[in-house]
This record gives sequence, structure tokens and C-alpha cells, in this order.
Amino acid sequence: MLKTKVTSKFQTTIPEGIRERLGIKAGGEVGWHVVKEFVVMDKHEKIINPVEFLTSQIKLDLDAVKLVKLARSDFG
Repeated sequence: MLKTKVTSKFQTTIPEGIRERLGIKAGGEVGWHVVKEFVVMDKHEKIINPVEFLTSQIKLDLDAVKLVKLARSDFG
């Protein structure tokens, strides 16, 4: 897990490895989502092909039941 400090103006730095992996540049935008008690940040960009994007996010050797169990264990 990576940690960053929050300034008195409630600002924080996105760690370099995450910026590089997501291709976040200065002046770019990120999205913030609350999922239960977790905050999820994503690279805010329009997804041109949603089906291709979603299928690229899962391991193809897992079935739907295993994916749901995995998600439940991650998010409670």
C-alpha cells in the first residue's frame, strides 16, 4: 500500500508509480468515487469501447461466481 500526506488545503500527491501506470499528466483530471468505506480514484477519461475495456479488466480464466466471491472479499 502506498501512502501520501494530506496538506492543510486537503491536497495530496499521486505517487509516481501510479501516475506512470495510469498515464496521469499535470493538468489532467482524475475521478473520485466512494465504494462503501473506500475511496477509489481513477483516470478520468472517456471510454471509447466499454465492452473491450471491461473484458480487459478481468482474468479470463475465472468464472463469474469466482469473480463475485473475489469482489465480495475485497469490498466486504
